[in-house]
Amino acid sequence: MLHTNVITWMHLEYLRFHSLPLVIYLTDPRSLEGAVIPFLISIWLLLKYWRQVKDQQIILGFLLFAVTMGLFTQYWGITGLHLFTGGFVIWPVLVLLLGDRFPWPLAYPLTFIGTLIPDLYGAGIAADWQNGWFFGVGGAGFQDGVFLVPLETLIAAAVMNKFGMFMRRRGYFSRRVSVDKDVFCPDDEDRRAPAGQANHKGESE
Repeated sequence: MLHTNVITWMHLEYLRFHSLPLVIYLTDPRSLEGAVIPFLISIWLLLKYWRQVKDQQIILGFLLFAVTMGLFTQYWGITGLHLFTGGFVIWPVLVLLLGDRFPWPLAYPLTFIGTLIPDLYGAGIAADWQNGWFFGVGGAGFQDGVFLVPLETLIAAAVMNKFGMFMRRRGYFSRRVSVDKDVFCPDDEDRRAPAGQANHKGESE
């Protein structure tokens, strides 16, 4: 009798757990496709590449800017929530300019975060933050913006990374300073001259 009661109690608790709004959301196939899978991919890419970022504070500043832009540009239409994802422009451009200082695969998780936060905020406002307010996030599955926009940005970042490598090999976006005219030096040396020639010039004088 006790064993039967324990099994019944466990079964009821299991059903109660699966009736929770968050559990229903996470186990829904469309939510898995539109939000959960991109979330897991973003976590993996962040753990793998974030330490390679040379200018982390600058990247975080641009992420805050992208999130703020999404919060202020979002609006509801017939097909759902719409927002301007600034990350689609920001991250490929930074990949082009920074090169190896900013690994291009990070464009995916940073765009995902910049899209997810405004999406969550918009869904919460629409549902007055009531129970289950997050059901609309990623609800369109593979056609949802939370899934598509990071993927599109990743492709654009990969293209801009190749373009940036091509341009840097031709001297563009280089951090080197090109000196075309005679520049005064403390030792009265011409910076354009190789070190050996500069020393020979000083000895001859």
